[in-house]
Formats: sequence, C-alpha cells, structure tokens
Amino acid sequence: MGAWAAWHTRRLAKDVSQPYSQASSMAVVHESTARRATLADFWQGQICRFNGTETEAWSSIQGLRLVGVFLVLEAVVRPALNLVGGRYGWAARPEWMAVEMGVLLVVTVGLATLVARVNLDQLGIRRWAQWTWSERLYFIELVSITIIIFSLANWTQVHGLLSRPDVGRIIALSFLPQLAWGLYQELLYRAILQTELVRRWGKLRGIVVGNIIFTFGPLHFYHFGLAAGHPEHLWIFAAIFSIGLYFGLIYEHSRNLWIVGVLHGLGDWFLVGLAKIPKAVPLIRP
Repeated sequence: MGAWAAWHTRRLAKDVSQPYSQASSMAVVHESTARRATLADFWQGQICRFNGTETEAWSSIQGLRLVGVFLVLEAVVRPALNLVGGRYGWAARPEWMAVEMGVLLVVTVGLATLVARVNLDQLGIRRWAQWTWSERLYFIELVSITIIIFSLANWTQVHGLLSRPDVGRIIALSFLPQLAWGLYQELLYRAILQTELVRRWGKLRGIVVGNIIFTFGPLHFYHFGLAAGHPEHLWIFAAIFSIGLYFGLIYEHSRNLWIVGVLHGLGDWFLVGLAKIPKAVPLIRP
C-alpha cells in the first residue's frame, strides 16, 4: 500500500507545475459520462488525468474570507466543541463524535457558501453524475483497495465486529462519524486552505505550505505533547506529511472532495476508530 501510494505521489508531483485551466468543465464532464466507461478511462485515472474536472477560481476577496473561515473553524469552533465535550463529559459518550462532526461540516460548508460566497463545485463537492468516468473508476479502485488491505490487516477485529448484534449502531456512531471526520479535514485543509494557497502562490508552494500546516498545525499539534517522553513518536509526522502530500496532489488534480475525503475517513476508521470500539459492550449505553 505504501509503495503504491508513493508511486502515485511521484507521478502526481511530475504534473504539479502544469497550468490549471479554468475553462468550462461541465460540458467536458457531461461529454465524458454520456458514454460507457472504457479501458482508456481506467488508465487515465491511473496517471491522474481526470479529463475536465476543473472548476471556476474564486476571487481574492473570496479567498481572504475562506482563510477567515479556516481560522474560525480551527481556532474557535473545533476547540470550543472539544472544551464543551470535555467539560460536560459528553466526549466520553459514543454519540458525541457524530454530533461534533455534524456541527463541523455544517458550519464549514455554511460559512464557505454564505460568507465567502463560493459554490459547492468550487469546494470539490459534486454529484456522482458530474464525475468523469476516470474519477469514478479511480474512486472505486482506491476505496476497494483500502478496504481490502485494512480489513485483512485487522481481520480479527473486523470479523468480530461483523458478527456483533450492535453492528448497525457501530456503523452509525463510529464508522460514519470517522468518515465525516476525514471529509472535514479534507474540506478544510485541501478544498479551502490548499486551494487558496495554490491560487496565491502556485501549485508547488501552495500544496507544500498547505501540507506543512496540515501536518504541524492545530490538527496534529497534540503529537508534540505525546512525544515529550517518547521522542520516537515524532516519526509520526513523517507519515502524516507523506499521506497529506498524497491527498493534496490527488485533490489538486481531481478537485473532487469525495475521493480524498472518503479515503481519509476510511483510514481514520481503520487506524483509530476500530480500536476505540468496546470489545463486547454495546456502543450505546442503556
């Protein structure tokens, strides 16, 4: 999985300096999806040529407002939710994460569309019918590979989970919130922050600086505390930066939030969420 992701990262990086067209994309998308998928569509996805998924660039004023949205979410809203959840003991309840993720996604999309005045397409939020065949096939491929590899690596836990009578509650209160957490991170750090930095400074600097903020900023800063007595824990930043760079390049080439958001959410579920599920205790307290 790591070698495969690394190959894609190198392949994407080769194209990072190419100009980004702002031509009318919807006509191209409709032309692409009005026919059946071909083998060429599959191979186009392998080299991350998604054929006409460009969106209209936002203005400097909109970009400034989006930076404000980013700061409000990461400096005010998310810390406030963490504070409230901890103070009242809600954070210990399994349903709290579902509430927290719902609030974060609604506030982020609401501020971006109502205050910054950008549309959902500009945030990479497009309907399946608007995806090109290259995007669809690439998405199905990556999601399938991710689920298979992580399921095999955690087979004992996954098998036990599927045999539990409360699996529906686990999906609702653990899996879906972790998926939403991945979408939130990609929406804020890739669709909003990275896109604005790319608009200001170009692809290379925009992606790298955005990923540095993603890796060492408020989202993962707590790892410095965890490494206080265990310096070897600092190596986690190399993993975060690498996967963040991969997601950043994928998003820049596709401008499709669902691809990177779902992949990020699946990774969070298998690496973090799965370990938090009680072994034999119902997820919802009686």
